[in-house]
Amino acid sequence: MTAIQPADEPNPDASTPAVAKRARRSTPPRGWQFSRPAIVAREITALLIGPFIRWFLEGPRVVGREHLLELEGPSLICPTHASHFDFSAIRLALGSRHRRRMTAAAAADYFATKKSRWFMAAWLGAFAFNRTGRGADSIAAAEGLLAAGWHVVLFPEGTRTTTGEINPFQPGIGLLARHTGRQVLPVRIVGIRQVLPKGGRRPHRHPVEVRIGAPIRALPGEDARAFTARLEAIIRAL
Repeated sequence: MTAIQPADEPNPDASTPAVAKRARRSTPPRGWQFSRPAIVAREITALLIGPFIRWFLEGPRVVGREHLLELEGPSLICPTHASHFDFSAIRLALGSRHRRRMTAAAAADYFATKKSRWFMAAWLGAFAFNRTGRGADSIAAAEGLLAAGWHVVLFPEGTRTTTGEINPFQPGIGLLARHTGRQVLPVRIVGIRQVLPKGGRRPHRHPVEVRIGAPIRALPGEDARAFTARLEAIIRAL
């Protein structure tokens, strides 16, 4: 999973989310992972495999669940990134109401290089794009999914931490927040690196806590970097 990079900065004249949205064509969701049978199959799998994942995560414990009630439609969900178990933790924390139509950006240079890797990512509902360059395509893909009623999970750090510390956020999330005008849900996942760190092969049982903050939006006149800095500060404080 990855974050959108701001390689193709949009037209600066598009100073508001509404103008930017009209100026850019959205890409509708494509792929079997967005079909109704795939959604149903994921929910059945969640019922069967969910208890096994919960055992590894010892929950996860969720703090701030009440903020999910503040979501006003499809949103950008922005968690910290330390493990391949992050998306599973998010799916469990948000519950069936939100996870049924939830997707995540998956780095094409990692997940699409092996059929088995891509199948597992797609099975969880992910969509692939290049994490370096082609920023306009990445934004269009995410916009299309949001417009089609899907929550989109983006990891603002862009890659998994190797130290346990939160990496600096990439400004691509700020571009997307400005362009779509959508709510952004801040999420910090604590303890999950001990379950399966980057480079790890075997998961280990460890308590995990998912901390959810109040959703935010890009403010009028707030540029991508300022929004990203504000989001990062909020998540670090969770």
